[in-house]
Amino acid sequence: MDFKIPEGLPGMNIKKWLKDPSELGSCKLKTSKPTWKAEIELTRQAIQKINSLSPKPKFFMICGDMLDAYPFEKSSIPFYNGNDRVIRDLQYKDFVQVFKELDPEIKLVFACGNHDIGDIPTSQSVEQYRNQFGIDYFAFWVGGVKFVVLNSQYFYSSDALPEEHEKHLDFVNKIADPTAKYIVIFQHIPFFAKDPDEDDTFHSIRKERRLKLLELLWNAGVRYVFCGHHHKNGGGKYKDLEQVVTSAIGAPWGKDPSGFRLVQVGPLDITHKYIKLRETTDCLEFAKYEKSSAQTDNGNVIEK
Repeated sequence: MDFKIPEGLPGMNIKKWLKDPSELGSCKLKTSKPTWKAEIELTRQAIQKINSLSPKPKFFMICGDMLDAYPFEKSSIPFYNGNDRVIRDLQYKDFVQVFKELDPEIKLVFACGNHDIGDIPTSQSVEQYRNQFGIDYFAFWVGGVKFVVLNSQYFYSSDALPEEHEKHLDFVNKIADPTAKYIVIFQHIPFFAKDPDEDDTFHSIRKERRLKLLELLWNAGVRYVFCGHHHKNGGGKYKDLEQVVTSAIGAPWGKDPSGFRLVQVGPLDITHKYIKLRETTDCLEFAKYEKSSAQTDNGNVIEK
C-alpha cells in the first residue's frame, strides 16, 4: 500500500521511518447549536505543552477519533441535526488548521477510530479516511523500536469489509521482527477494559476474537499496546503484554481530566505517565466558547 501524505498535514511525513530500523473524544456541550471551540482550545493547549517538552518527542500519536462527526451523509448523532457531512468537513478544516501549530520536528501519526470510518466501515468511508489521514495500518521505525499502527475497526467489525479484514490480518501476522528492540502497537479500540477474560461490550473487541489476537500479538513479540476509545485511563495485562488506554483531549468520561500520555522508551522497558491539561472533567467551564461561537461563527463548529 502506498504511503500518501495528506495535503495540509506535513507533520505526518514519516516516510523515512517506514523501513529504517536505525532510527495522542469530543466535549459535548449541551448547546442549541453544535460547537467544538472548547476542543480546539484543549488541542491547542496540548500542542503547546508537547512543543515545549525537552527533549522533543519523536512523534505525536493520536489513537483515533480525530473528528467527531461520522463520515456518512446522514448523521447518527442527533446533536448534528442529520448533517454529518457538513459538520465533518468543518471539523477536518479546523483539525488541519490547529495542528499546523505542532512543531514540525514532531511528526504527527494517526490510528483509525470508529468515528473516522464508522462502527461498521464501508469502502467509501475507508477511502475518505485514507485521503484525509493517510493509510490506515502500517509500521514505522524509531530508535530501533518497531511501531505498528493497526485499524481496530477491522477487528471490531470483521464482516463489514471481508477483503480489507483479510489484508489487515495478513499484515498483523507478519509484524514479528527479531531485530526490533521492542514491538509496540497503536490502535483505537482496546482489546479489553480491565481483564482479557471479561465479557463483551461495545467498548472492546469481542472476546472470541480478542483472545486469539492477543495470543497472536504476544507470540509476535509485542509487549505494549496503546489505545484510546474509552475516554478514560485504564489498561491491564495479557500475560506480560501491557495494554494502556489513554483518556481523551476532549470529553473525559473517567476521573482523570483532559490530557495526553507521555511515553518514554528506555533500555530495559517502556514507561509512561498521563499529563493533565486541566484539573476538572467538567466541560461546562468551556461554555464561553459556545457563546462566542454563536455570536461570531453563526453556530458553526470546531474540532476536538
